Amino acid sequence: MRRLAITCAAAVGLVVLFWAGVIAPLGVAQAATVPAPHRISLQVPYARAHATARVGHIAGVVPPLGRHEARRQAAGAACTEPNCGLAYHGGALQSSPRIYLLLWGPGWTTSDPVYGDLYRLYSGLGEASGGWSTIDNQYSAGASTTTFAGAWQNTAAPPSVVTEADLAAQANAFASFEGITGDINAQVVIASQTGTCFSDGFAGSCGSPQTSGGYCAWHGYSGSVAFTNLPYLLDAGRLCGENWVNSSSAGRTDGVSTVAGHEYAETVTDPDPPTGWADNADTISGGEVADKCAWGGESWGTLGSDPYGDITLPTGTFAMQSLWSNTAGRCVLTTSPVLNVTKPAAQRTVRNHTVRLQVHAVTNTGTRITFHAARLPTGLHINTSGLITGRATRLGTWTTRVTASTYAGSKTVTFTWRVVR
Repeated sequence: MRRLAITCAAAVGLVVLFWAGVIAPLGVAQAATVPAPHRISLQVPYARAHATARVGHIAGVVPPLGRHEARRQAAGAACTEPNCGLAYHGGALQSSPRIYLLLWGPGWTTSDPVYGDLYRLYSGLGEASGGWSTIDNQYSAGASTTTFAGAWQNTAAPPSVVTEADLAAQANAFASFEGITGDINAQVVIASQTGTCFSDGFAGSCGSPQTSGGYCAWHGYSGSVAFTNLPYLLDAGRLCGENWVNSSSAGRTDGVSTVAGHEYAETVTDPDPPTGWADNADTISGGEVADKCAWGGESWGTLGSDPYGDITLPTGTFAMQSLWSNTAGRCVLTTSPVLNVTKPAAQRTVRNHTVRLQVHAVTNTGTRITFHAARLPTGLHINTSGLITGRATRLGTWTTRVTASTYAGSKTVTFTWRVVR
């Protein structure tokens, strides 16, 4: 699983901005506070669960930003990993996913930015996921029916060093407490409090960014329930995505939504790894639906080749990576691509005077928009970013056509251009 803008519904009167080829409404307010979680103590069932807990196969390991892997030709195939398709391996899938957010530790508060981001993200996916999580539906899953079951806080402190067995036991204890043992549609997200130490190498273990190596999150099956190990990502800083999409305070939890979304999508399509949808020959990325698109392709030295950016849900705007689509044969950020091009007004240019006209377009595909033009006045040219420059050297009237394109399609606008003395 490796690195890494969409609107779920257009709202009347919202202004849109163009960033990295993404449509995102300006001024979408993130709620100042979120509801307090249900407070519980799992100390006794957790201790009991340790006797039978198993971790199984860990999948969806999100690497820290900056780790690079070389792409390679797949054996006997025309594709180059990680850009090869997923295959189904006969196991269970989540047809009606339900997300249970379990905050581990007494240090969590309702004002914590990580808790707030996770609560709003999962609430938004449950309310309406637009065209992002529905990418999973092509794998016979049911992301469009996702529900957020709510948030719980286990007020018992995590061990001094958390192991994989500890996480599996925590998942089993909660599953027993909530009555979801054996429910394949349940996914428990174990979000550990800041400063938690991990024996298997979290990139921000014990509250400090590591100098190299590590991971940001992973998911697996505990023997009773699908679960995600989601450490406190702000402890890793930039290594786990802080400000990787947005700058300043607006991007502080970029990595939280990106990594949480990554693990959510993979738990839907492969809840008991590796028996669901995966490319098990892909040893570069990890081979699951989000692995292949992680951090926008930066892991493969091609940042931006895979879509990423801000997606908008009813509960706010969130930084997000794309997901692999067998249908499209690439990473996509939405199943409902939109491309809007602003038609320039009729142009009037004096011959031999300098021309500078920018054609504007926005898209929710998360990829760069490229432009080309036909029937520009003699002496004018357009670059791939839509900027028309030059000096018109010939009198006359032209019917100019400018086409904006993304991987998902193109749109053309036509306007007149008159060159006068």
